[in-house]
Amino acid sequence: FFQVKLFSQASFYAVDSLREIRIYFYDSNWDQQLDNLYIQGNNDRILAEIVIDGSSYDSVGVRYKGFSSVSVNRIKNPFNIKLDYIIEDQDHQGIDKLKLSNNYQDPSFIREILTYEIAGSYLPSAKANYANLYINDTLWGLYTNVQAVNKDFLNDHFGNKYNPFFKCNPKNLNITPGGENSNLSNAHGIDSLDYEPYYSMKSDYGWRNLYNLIDTLNNYSASVENVLNVDRTLWMHALNYALINFDSYIGYSQNYYLYKDRSNQFNPILWDLNMSFGSFRLTDASSIFFSGFDIFQAQNMDPLLHYTQFSVSPRPLLRKLLLNERNRKMYLAHIRTILQEYFLNQLYYVRGQYLQDLIDISVQNDTNKFYSYTDFITNLTNQVSLVTNDCPGITQLMDARATYLSGYRGFSGQPTISNI
Repeated sequence: FFQVKLFSQASFYAVDSLREIRIYFYDSNWDQQLDNLYIQGNNDRILAEIVIDGSSYDSVGVRYKGFSSVSVNRIKNPFNIKLDYIIEDQDHQGIDKLKLSNNYQDPSFIREILTYEIAGSYLPSAKANYANLYINDTLWGLYTNVQAVNKDFLNDHFGNKYNPFFKCNPKNLNITPGGENSNLSNAHGIDSLDYEPYYSMKSDYGWRNLYNLIDTLNNYSASVENVLNVDRTLWMHALNYALINFDSYIGYSQNYYLYKDRSNQFNPILWDLNMSFGSFRLTDASSIFFSGFDIFQAQNMDPLLHYTQFSVSPRPLLRKLLLNERNRKMYLAHIRTILQEYFLNQLYYVRGQYLQDLIDISVQNDTNKFYSYTDFITNLTNQVSLVTNDCPGITQLMDARATYLSGYRGFSGQPTISNI
């Protein structure tokens, strides 16, 4: 049964499968209800029937998901759908929760799926594909269908789902200089409960374990490997800096999970990747780029800024680890591996073309999309103007970035990254 369940979930999120999801809300004012719940900061849900690829499920719970991607003035909002909200153990192919992202800040429509695909080669990562969403039989648009990071995910990747598990997103995002957010600093006190506004516990216990990680990282970093999978953490940093995924720990210190495995080490898990490949350029929390950066600076972003420069907002998970020379070498070696396996060989461009070809008709049919069809075609290779800034073309960013990183000399006396 366990093997069948894994196969079903993998098939459901197969990247070449375009899903059809239909929501039938029981109440005609469903959009007003969802708007009100979002404004109130309420995680309650409203009821609906859902049909997934022809299979119908009653009494599912629906709410909006996300932060900047949600707006009460927006038609195409992202959805969090809980199949077992009322009916216990109701699921679709072993899946009891759907997370549908609306491709906000991504004219290319491929940033999230392509980044999850790359990250999955190096870290336990969610799977993702596409779904055409209908609401009350009206096409609402093309969405990214992202696997939930929940207990089923943990069981699949760690063989265990009951250990301490945290989502690292603050209740109130602090974007000012010095903003802590979910950065794993020890600035909030010595009581584990002081950290509740910054981390959301998804397990039955674990606050003392989380504080022990925080205390060890900040005060006894030489022993951090006892409580943290350092190699996987370096992979996370390598992915974020290589792909300029700054709506993450690097930027405002959010959008990741931590799970304590059976070796008693916490493992980071990436989340919310729709603004990777330089779509989010507000900050990297260092003294140089805290106020943001342009496309040229993104192409040439130094991956060791939190080692060579001052961190305006404390980022101990970067700074404390990179003070160790061995960790720095491992980190740069991980970046080299990512470059060689996806970028220098242009595999990422081939995959990007494949994904865009797969969804081309669906993008054309999506009348609620935030960008034009021309923007969709253009943004794989060239920048597109958004309201807030220019969204770089994916190859425009990454071809130049791969060139820069291939010749990178991280610190005195070290070879270039291509020779490590």
